[in-house]
Amino acid sequence: MLPRHICKIVLAHNHIQCFPSNSLFLLFFSVADPKECAAAGSKCHTQAECLKVRNNFTCVCRMGYQGDGLLCNDIDECLSGLHGCHSQARCDNTLGSYRCVCLSGFVGDGTTCQDINECQKDNGGCHANALCTNSEGGRQCKCQVGFTGNGFQCNDVNECSNQRICHWNATCTNNPGSYMCICNAGYKGNGNYLCLDIDECSETPRVCSSSLGYNGCKNLPGTYSCTCNNGFENNGQSCVDIDECANNICSLYADCINTVGSYQCTCNSGFDGNGLTCADVNECNENNQCDPSAACINRLGSYRCSCLGGFIGDGRLCEDIDECENPNICPSTTTCVNTAGSYYCDCAGYRGDGFTCADVDECSLATQCHSNNTHTLFTLIMDCPLKCPPSLSTHLPPQIVVSLRGVSTQWATICAYVSAASRVTGRTALVSINYSLFYVHCTSWFFCPNKLTPL
Repeated sequence: MLPRHICKIVLAHNHIQCFPSNSLFLLFFSVADPKECAAAGSKCHTQAECLKVRNNFTCVCRMGYQGDGLLCNDIDECLSGLHGCHSQARCDNTLGSYRCVCLSGFVGDGTTCQDINECQKDNGGCHANALCTNSEGGRQCKCQVGFTGNGFQCNDVNECSNQRICHWNATCTNNPGSYMCICNAGYKGNGNYLCLDIDECSETPRVCSSSLGYNGCKNLPGTYSCTCNNGFENNGQSCVDIDECANNICSLYADCINTVGSYQCTCNSGFDGNGLTCADVNECNENNQCDPSAACINRLGSYRCSCLGGFIGDGRLCEDIDECENPNICPSTTTCVNTAGSYYCDCAGYRGDGFTCADVDECSLATQCHSNNTHTLFTLIMDCPLKCPPSLSTHLPPQIVVSLRGVSTQWATICAYVSAASRVTGRTALVSINYSLFYVHCTSWFFCPNKLTPL
């Protein structure tokens, strides 16, 4: 019997190729009817052929099976390695045979397999911001620089969140997968590690033109400034006058007048100073318009006049109050005498304090009458105005002494009138006095009755 495990039956050519360990030989045969093998005593397996070899019948398992022909079992070519699949193919055993299928990532009939470049289609399934790298039977996805993720999902990295990534005088702008450093205005450089200040004053001639009122240019970090004369300021386009008064530069008690390039402070009325500082003037210590009978009260920036007691008015003009016009201000036995700012009660021919009066005997006083009885000495104390009728005027010698509020004076002419309505008590009479159209005040007079010629 042939060693079946090394024989290959080629039915198409009616021969069997056997490969013994030491030689290769070819045996010719013919396929017989299985009944003939059965008649010869060998019932072939359903997966065996009946062969006639040199008038002998034998059962031989078909290719893909092994056994004695009477019993044939499937050969697992995949397990035994008796297959012709490619190294990048999968071997699937079948009854009496096997099938080769190229692995994922490869294309071919299984016996020949070629790698598929997945990256050529849709970036290999990687994210749009990922790099696809083809490999044997597959591919790798890796996020590009500036992105982070697993390759299938990539998110932009905000490099500008790192404050030191650009120069300190540059601005960082984030872009998808990248960033940009740009020097700020007034600086020049690459923005990454170098930004130098631009000297606009030297690099840009006439940047501060004198036609706009500027008197110079001052370079500053990242910018520049056009300088103006004192009293002017730069509004970004030209030099304009500074309104110092808007800044309340003067004293609170001064008027501020803005001028071109300057200002003027003038203290208000009632204040004294240079305008920047103003002090109140005490008008009460200087000449003022208060009446002599008024009190001066200083105020901030002004003053007030107030009439003293016994006077009435606005303070600048004060008139004496005639208290004697008030009835019963003095006792009935006295005469009210008005004085400047006050009054007093006169006993009028009596002695006393004005509230209690005692009679005075004038005749007992030798000095009251003239020695030759030719003239009478009158003592007059003036108080209230009353004109004398011309018919009652009398001419008296100039020796008459008149006392006007304590001041003695000589009178050339005086009219005396004893009113019929006047009260006459003892040796005292109420009289009215007028001299040269000047109205003086009535008072009491003292006389010696036996020496007075009646009117």
